Amino acid sequence: MRVRRVLAGALASLAVTAAGACTSLTGGSAATDRVAGASPDTAAKGGDLHVLVAGDVRTWDPQLMYVGPEAFFAERTFVRTLTTYGTGKDQRELVGDLATTTGTPTDGGRTWSFTLRDGIAWQDGSPVTCDDVRHGVARTFDRTTHIAGTNYASFLLDVPTQVTAEGLEKPVYTGPKDTRNAAAFTKAVECKGQQITFHLREPEPDFPYIVSLAEFAPRKASMDSDDTRQGHAVMSTGPYRLSGTWDSAKGGTFVRNERWAPASDPVRKAYPDRIVVEAGLDESAVIQRLLNASGTDAQAVSWVEASPTLRNQASPEIKARMTSPWNGDVDYLALNMKSRIMSRPEVRQAFALATNRATYVTANGGPDAGAPTWSILPPSVSERGVAAEPGRPVEGDPEAARALLAKAGVRTPVKVRVVHVQSALGDKAYAALAAAWERAGFDVELNEVPPEKYYETIERPDSASKYDVFRGVWSPDWPSAGAILPALFDARINLDSSGPGQDVGYFSDGPFQALVDKATAAADPRQRRAIWEQADDRVREQGGYVALAASKSTYLHGPGVTHYEDHVVGGMVDLATAAVR
Repeated sequence: MRVRRVLAGALASLAVTAAGACTSLTGGSAATDRVAGASPDTAAKGGDLHVLVAGDVRTWDPQLMYVGPEAFFAERTFVRTLTTYGTGKDQRELVGDLATTTGTPTDGGRTWSFTLRDGIAWQDGSPVTCDDVRHGVARTFDRTTHIAGTNYASFLLDVPTQVTAEGLEKPVYTGPKDTRNAAAFTKAVECKGQQITFHLREPEPDFPYIVSLAEFAPRKASMDSDDTRQGHAVMSTGPYRLSGTWDSAKGGTFVRNERWAPASDPVRKAYPDRIVVEAGLDESAVIQRLLNASGTDAQAVSWVEASPTLRNQASPEIKARMTSPWNGDVDYLALNMKSRIMSRPEVRQAFALATNRATYVTANGGPDAGAPTWSILPPSVSERGVAAEPGRPVEGDPEAARALLAKAGVRTPVKVRVVHVQSALGDKAYAALAAAWERAGFDVELNEVPPEKYYETIERPDSASKYDVFRGVWSPDWPSAGAILPALFDARINLDSSGPGQDVGYFSDGPFQALVDKATAAADPRQRRAIWEQADDRVREQGGYVALAASKSTYLHGPGVTHYEDHVVGGMVDLATAAVR
């Protein structure tokens, strides 16, 4: 389970070089871990690529898709957005997709303009227009139908708001059917020929990343329907279109979209002739079919995860078809600043010093399950967390931690109540952590909570008095420090009198908030990145969190997939470059 995502207001993130067609998220090297595992064969056009899916795909409606495998599949095959992410060594690079560049900011980042490329058409041959993009965004304001996708537009756009009877501030505009307030929306999203301009409530340097979400994809108004059965209807702007209709029990076949212009697309190679999606399968059946690789399964991929321990029993041939990319999740511990014991900085420091990240990773499945990390920023944002830090063993240092407690005059054993999600691997991992903490002088009480009850439990008003340490997992909706640090640790956003903060650690720190503001105001991309790193270091130094592991997912693909690479942002196979024999 993941901590629920929140929009971090107008807080900035990593660098956006808006004047160019490319944007570097980190300023560092590309995702070598992913690309190094790619199939070395030369990619060529032709053949059928099979995609094996467990269960059904909930929807193919871009405005109703949340961040995840289905959305990434769509964005690499039939949904184009204003911006998107590169391929190969440029996976971390943001590029113009429907737009010619990654956007032009004015008014200090409160206004963003994008110019649509020429020659982009829907599968029916009609041109993709600014009005189509605006209509897609408008649909996200209708909360009667838009109930599952991301909804950043309604928070960011400069549309008048009103306070509801429940005390919530919401936009007065309620979607395409709201003619009364339509003028307010069209003022916030302006169309002039091929140019679309977004007016925001506050400066948002991260906006080019946000418009890469399917929420901001174009939508033909003629596709709108009150019939919920139309959720799998596809009107493509990408290299593939759905042939016939989608069968929830079986899936569907995507064939080449004759109206797609390769010259207008900077990332999608569209190697296979067809992409056959087989849905309605059991997870175990998917893994077994990929292991056997019989018939068309030799040309198959999947986003169904295999056990991270599979490599231990796999043959060399199967190991060659396994990949373990970063999936964007970071496991961490939030230390309760309101608890009697964790309110003391020396105790927080000793607790972090004694934490054995290595045994935590081993208990969760080993190196194919993740890697020890010092930072809550996942490798898709920055790889500094998974890099070795001299003098800081990932096994922890219980003896040094015990000495620190003694020097601070803390009487041992120190009672610590830890709450985490109950699971076979999780229980084993936290037992391993507890062993190291107890060697340092802590008396650890582990509280296992069923997954379906976990967030309900830790968000209760009495959780601050019942637990000292909370388990958390965070995965940002886009790869940026600005989508993580403010949302978790800026008390101005997530602390109120009614309950715990978003990170449930009740972290509040003036110098950290000053760094957030400084990053927001920084115009230079490298300077902004350095400030975010300082902000992350500040939270760690103050004991705001203890990072445990950057998580990986284990995938299998068939031997007939001649070019395969997992994407550092998508966290799964990149359908933009996959090819089959």
